Amino acid sequence: MRTIVVWFRRDLRLSDHPALAAAVAEGARIVPLFVFSPYLLTHPETGSGRVQFMLGCLESLRNNLRVLGSRLICRWGEQAEVVPDFAREVGATAVYWNADSERAWRTATDCQVVSALQERSIEARCFEVEALLPAGGPESYALKHFTPHWYGALSLPTAPRPTELPAVDERIEDAPLRTLADLGLPPSDQQVLVAGEREAHRLLSAFVATKARHYLKSLSVAVAATESTSRLGPHLKFGTISVRQVYQRVQSRIGQVDSYQKRNLEGFISRLFWRDHFGQKLRNLPRCESESYLQAFDEVNWSTRTDHYQAWCNGQTGYPLVDASMRCLNRTGWLPFRLRALCATFHCIDLLLPWQGGALHFMQKLMDADVAIDHWQWQSHAGVSNRGRQWFRVYNPIAGVEKIDPKGEFIRQWVPELEGVSAAHLGAPWRHEVEYLPPIVEHEEARRRALAVLEPIKRRCSQASDAS
Repeated sequence: MRTIVVWFRRDLRLSDHPALAAAVAEGARIVPLFVFSPYLLTHPETGSGRVQFMLGCLESLRNNLRVLGSRLICRWGEQAEVVPDFAREVGATAVYWNADSERAWRTATDCQVVSALQERSIEARCFEVEALLPAGGPESYALKHFTPHWYGALSLPTAPRPTELPAVDERIEDAPLRTLADLGLPPSDQQVLVAGEREAHRLLSAFVATKARHYLKSLSVAVAATESTSRLGPHLKFGTISVRQVYQRVQSRIGQVDSYQKRNLEGFISRLFWRDHFGQKLRNLPRCESESYLQAFDEVNWSTRTDHYQAWCNGQTGYPLVDASMRCLNRTGWLPFRLRALCATFHCIDLLLPWQGGALHFMQKLMDADVAIDHWQWQSHAGVSNRGRQWFRVYNPIAGVEKIDPKGEFIRQWVPELEGVSAAHLGAPWRHEVEYLPPIVEHEEARRRALAVLEPIKRRCSQASDAS
């Protein structure tokens, strides 16, 4: 019986895990491995709250493996060195893992691992678990190519969950890395989420059964979004459930519901689609992890006002809807889509701050932060990724209160200074002699200033595109 190392990464589950299923199908002796990467743990975009959730997912995986007779081995170090060395240590003839292209660093690491394993005559197999095409030119993220591939890939059967696994030699050491302190990270003051595969499936069941009924209508209403969204983001981030599992469960439900709920479930699938399309674009254009897609915008004389940036980060802008949103984000690690967009446009348009700084804060705080989704969405809201008619949408932080928080419940929850203030006065309290922080900019004036700076760049990019 040969030994295969199954290297877990952002796929912390046992069901629909192609690498694990392939090793089980071979009847191999399996050694599950997870490697804590110093590069990722010390990356500026890493947040302690999200790592705390990941540790919970690892503990759940550890327990699930134990039930099947196996155990998870954790190690610390550069993955390109640790994985090949570990394979040799345990006498493995192969290492299996699932693809993960969230960062260009991960793709480069995979190449280094493959090279090091080949030098040791150890088989390396990477399985495509994401519904993405191989990196190539613009063709692979063009919708006419990506759309049929995505739906086809997610319609394939899921990989079976093992019912038992061979024991792992007790002499193989498992690094005692269980807490943020063990990893050298500061404590988190964010709310702790329930982690693990079972919780992911519980959330999915609750969503398709009842919560999804008013999904589309609730996306733009702060309080309703809390109750009607799936909250699966962190689980998809760390792979306690696969996109394929979610897609197939929702599709099976669509055939059982009325036309109204069907539209809502189809709207949710559309969100899954765009999530992966962003992943495809970043796989093809890894430079957009830090650069604007339209590089001319990186030459803009963006604001460098750190006082504005800190006020935005801390929810102290003087605009209650923005402030409530940022305080909610900082405390819970979650924010409804519409409020993410509102805060992003306020950062990039009202404050004329570069999108990279806003994306950094969101990545540090969001429990479901994903480089592809976060960075592409930020570029879209900043207007630096689109030459077409739909350049970007500027959200009005005053008028938006009536649509997003009509009763003022969300604002009062996160901005207790405004407890008791009429909802009609929460958009612009300074206009009604309500005691609150003065606004750090005047919205309409700031919007005009930003458009005056950005529109000439957009025209230049459009003309260059037409000429080519």
